[in-house]
Amino acid sequence: MALFGRVLGTALLIGGGALALGAVIAAPKVLRASRPYVREALRRSLQLYDKARAAAAEFADDVEDLVAEVRAEAPERGATEEAPEKAA
Repeated sequence: MALFGRVLGTALLIGGGALALGAVIAAPKVLRASRPYVREALRRSLQLYDKARAAAAEFADDVEDLVAEVRAEAPERGATEEAPEKAA
């Protein structure tokens, strides 16, 4: 049983080393082949980021406008809401 464990461990070690060596050898080729796809993905991601950022800025402006409107109406609203309560 111990011999089987050693053989299995050695086989896994050799296989892992071969896999690591293959990855080191193949990495430059894979990177060169995938470069156009990575560039396109980055370009689209940046476009999406810019659109999302513009939409968030527009949303923030809309919220600021709404808050300003509500604050401007606050004194008027307080006077109109109190009047019906006193009359009732």
